Amino acid sequence: KLIKLQPVSSGINAEYGHDSKGVYCLQYDDEKIVSGLRDNTIKIWDLRTLKNTKTLTGHTGSVLCMQYNEDIIITGSSDASIRVWDVRTGEQVSMLIHHCDAVLHLRFQDGLMVSCSKDRTIAVWTMGNSPQSIVMKHALVGHRAAVNVVDFDKKYIVSASGDRTIKVWGTESCEFVRTLSGHTRGIACLQYHGNLVVSGSSDCTIKLWDVEVGVILRSLEGHDELVRCIRFDAHRIVSGAYDGRIKVWDLKAALDPRCSLNSICVRTISEHKGRVFRLQFDEFQIVSSSHDDTIVIFDFLSPHDYYSDFKCLHGGSPALISECSGLSRLDSANSLDSLDSTC
Repeated sequence: KLIKLQPVSSGINAEYGHDSKGVYCLQYDDEKIVSGLRDNTIKIWDLRTLKNTKTLTGHTGSVLCMQYNEDIIITGSSDASIRVWDVRTGEQVSMLIHHCDAVLHLRFQDGLMVSCSKDRTIAVWTMGNSPQSIVMKHALVGHRAAVNVVDFDKKYIVSASGDRTIKVWGTESCEFVRTLSGHTRGIACLQYHGNLVVSGSSDCTIKLWDVEVGVILRSLEGHDELVRCIRFDAHRIVSGAYDGRIKVWDLKAALDPRCSLNSICVRTISEHKGRVFRLQFDEFQIVSSSHDDTIVIFDFLSPHDYYSDFKCLHGGSPALISECSGLSRLDSANSLDSLDSTC
């Protein structure tokens, strides 16, 4: 089945949304979805009732990136600030000022946080034992345009930029290691895990890289516009683009040079009416957000049938159900403010 959290004007039905013209980022777990919006707010949704339970305010610009754990939510904004919130109360507990332009992405784990910005820099932060003890450790400089995304593990920090390159840095040393070149336009998204980097670009391609060697393992084509978000697990890659579509790719086939491109893309989903900004998935569902002001949950009917058909829940009310028929391409909308000059 498919469920849409489709916000309307706050003056009509504030319970189900807002009039923000963009849900820029999201993360979910078994109980909730947390989303960052163009209207400067963070909204928390109950995944069972589909109701907005909290709205966090404080940013003075669009909320472009976020991550949370069981204790805190950390958000980055076009107001150039990073803010830390108590996940239970929704209260702001700390504000970090370092970047001098929009904070486009951030990641944290194991006592370390990495953020990147339109100011072309990457900041590495130590998190300490409390939100008030987050301290900047190092600034990484080397990209020639906005740094749109970062990911890291204990060995490497990997960053991608509108300058068409991916750069690899030592996590402990913060020293530059190598540059991955191959995209012909700005890079909007990536994920890094193990030796594999998967990136998406304004050149409409997805590239798979060996981070240790720096070579392209496969280039995937299928989207018609900028590939804005990408995630992968051990079995599949899921991508979202400004063409309004989400594509599911077979990762093992993509890594096999004997497999043709036609056998790698296993499904195309065209439910959003605007550019897809962010997605997350697991073996049961894909959750995505878009410029069309919706969060869409593709909830698969059986965990053993990942590519099963959908039912759709339309609009703000969880009472209206209709059948989805076919897959169609939907028009995209205006560009994301923070990426206009980088891709």
